[in-house]
Amino acid sequence: MAAVLLLTGCTDRKVQTVKIEAEANQIVSVLNENGIKARKSEVGEGERKYYEIFVPGDDESVNGAIQLMEDHCLGRPDPPEPEGGAVITSSEVEKAREQRRTKLSIESQLRKLPGVTCVEVNFVPPQDRSLAINPYPSTASVLVNYKTANFPVSREEVASLVARSVPALQPENVSVVITAKPLRPLPENKIAYNFTRIALVSSIGFVTILAFVSVVFVLRKKRRDRAKPAGDETEPPADEEIPREQPLLDENYDFDDDDEENLP
Repeated sequence: MAAVLLLTGCTDRKVQTVKIEAEANQIVSVLNENGIKARKSEVGEGERKYYEIFVPGDDESVNGAIQLMEDHCLGRPDPPEPEGGAVITSSEVEKAREQRRTKLSIESQLRKLPGVTCVEVNFVPPQDRSLAINPYPSTASVLVNYKTANFPVSREEVASLVARSVPALQPENVSVVITAKPLRPLPENKIAYNFTRIALVSSIGFVTILAFVSVVFVLRKKRRDRAKPAGDETEPPADEEIPREQPLLDENYDFDDDDEENLP
């Protein structure tokens, strides 16, 4: 029974699929920090390579993992790739992927700040001067949610950190919003409760069987002691020959004639 329960509770379930390994590492790290044992699996090669995130458990475990990813703004779908000709598409796709990597790198840095949960960064690179007379500058917007009582980092410090990660981006062109938003409680904390319940049921079953075997052993021992005769008398083995008693007089003893005459 315990083995069946353990196998049922430890089945891996896929909760997310991402294309960038850095994003997969962030998801695994956040889930592990919040008590959900997660792992990533690499699938495919080259341009078709992606990463799957798995967590052990039942539907409650999957729902808890999804809830944590939502609260930490993780696992969001990738933006659609630009459309166009073969040459243009290749160039634009690579540019979009580079911007995606930069975005994830900035968000990863901001997540290391004390108490940060959700980080969302969006930036617009500067317009190419060869395409416009008055190109627009680079801009960025940052949303930071934290779960602690207060947040020790100012908006100016966050804007400066983001501006240094994007080319031609000035801190005054970075809009920062910082809000307090505690994490939602996991559904009855059943992710850890399932394993505790399995361990408890297994322990109770083992103790019950051990007690039953002990009682049977004691009762059988008492029954043998009662059936045993007093005085520690033991019967000889069946195949052992019992020695015969030696007669006091020899049966073949012959009396003398004188002795017969003296008899009354």
